[in-house]
Formats: sequence, structure tokens, C-alpha cells
Amino acid sequence: MSDQHEKHQSADKNHTSHDHHHFILPEKTAVAVGVALLILTVITVAISKVDLGAFNFTVALLVAMVKAALVGLVFMGLKYDRKENGLIFVTSFVFLAIFIVLTATDLLFRPGEVYVKGSVAAPFGAPTGKSQFKKAWVSTPELVAKGKVAFEQQCASCHGAGGKGDGIAGAGLNPKPRNLTAAEGWKNGRKPTGVFKTLTNGLNQMPVFGTLPSDDRWALAHYVLSLGPKADVDTAADFAALKIDPSKDDGGAGGAAAPSIPVELAIDLLAVPPARAQN
Repeated sequence: MSDQHEKHQSADKNHTSHDHHHFILPEKTAVAVGVALLILTVITVAISKVDLGAFNFTVALLVAMVKAALVGLVFMGLKYDRKENGLIFVTSFVFLAIFIVLTATDLLFRPGEVYVKGSVAAPFGAPTGKSQFKKAWVSTPELVAKGKVAFEQQCASCHGAGGKGDGIAGAGLNPKPRNLTAAEGWKNGRKPTGVFKTLTNGLNQMPVFGTLPSDDRWALAHYVLSLGPKADVDTAADFAALKIDPSKDDGGAGGAAAPSIPVELAIDLLAVPPARAQN
């Protein structure tokens, strides 16, 4: 009995020693993996200089996954660790793949009126240099409907869904966002040109929306005014202040839609150093 007990103890010690054995990474392996990581980094930088379209992201992601796998398996020792730790590591990539698939599904199959696929991305369609409406400063059901969509996307967070100034994002603002259903207190006047001017130039805490196409600003103005009492009528002086010729369908130079550039180009311009941008 004593001999068997000693054998069992010896086996338990050997098993425990085996479980807690620390693997020493050979120098050659460490150097080889380090060189591989450097090469992969060079590939990542090189790919960023080549326009592969949608494949730029795919290639960069694949290279990053290979680098992460090398680091995890070799330098973090998962290759020599318990199986369950390796399983956890691999599972993290599975969740990453699920996230990418869900994001891509939303991006590629989002309705056109919400996201414009191509060189221009805008919340309510691709802006052009020419107005899509004749005399957009004159309210029409089509413009009001377009303004409602724009309002829900751009304004409701502060002004509230009903325009009463009770939006969640405006709760901490002082003064509070305007109650758009009220008739008094409009600093630029409660008329289409006045709201258009406020949207274009901003006012106090209200941000500037001058980058929106003029059609969208006129549509917003008409929808905002529809939330309250009947709006005041624009005068010739109001149009002159905005350099708009109301006798022309497009309003002349002052009625042209805001110019736009592709989002990708805008990002590239922001990334250019100031000295280079001036040249």
C-alpha cells in the first residue's frame, strides 16, 4: 500500500509539473516571427499607397489578423498553452467577423434616401449645384415633406420631435433650444428667409448648417414654420439680404445649392499638412 501511495504521489507531482511547465521561446523563432511582423507592417503601409478600391480595407484587415495571430500564438504563448485559451482567442476573431458582416450588411443595403453609395454621402440625397425645385422659398407639400425628413435627422435631437425645444440633446443647453411652435421671439424673423438665414449662418448656440444644399435649408425652413402659426411673408428686402432674385426660378446666384465634394476627397484634404495644402 505504501509503495502504491508513493507512486500515485509521484505521478501527481509529475502531472502538476507538466501543467505548470513554462515554455521558453527559441531565439530563432522569436527573430523569425519578428521579421515576419515587420514585413507585414511594410505590406500594410505599401497597400495604403495603392488604390485597390474596396479591397484596400479587406487586405489591410487580413494582414492585421495574420499579425495578431502571430503575436497571440507565438509571443503570447497560446500555441503552447492550454487548448481552452486558444479557443477563447479564436472566438474573439469570430465575434469580429460577425461585427464586420453586420456592419457591411447595414452599409451595403441601407435605403438610398438615407445613404448615397458612391462619391457623395449625404443624409437626404446627393446635393448638386443646381436647385431641384423652382422657387424653393415658396412652400409646397413636397418641400415640407423633404424638410420633415431633414428635421428628424438634423434638428429633432435638440428641438424635439414636435419642435417644442424638448429634445434630449438640448436638455443641458442654456438657453434652451427654441420652441418652434411659438410665434414670438424669432431673432431673424418668423419667415422662410429668416429661418433660411439662421440655418445658413447659425445663431448663438445653434450650429451652422450652411454646408447643406440650399434645397434642404429651404425645406427645413418650410417644415419648421409649419409647426407653428402662419408664417410672416418675405419682403423684397429679405430676399435682397440673401442675394436672391425671387423673379428667377433658381433665385440667381444666391439661390444655388451649396457646393459639395466627395467625402473621400474631403477626408484626404483634412489629412494634408497645412503647408502642402497651401501649395
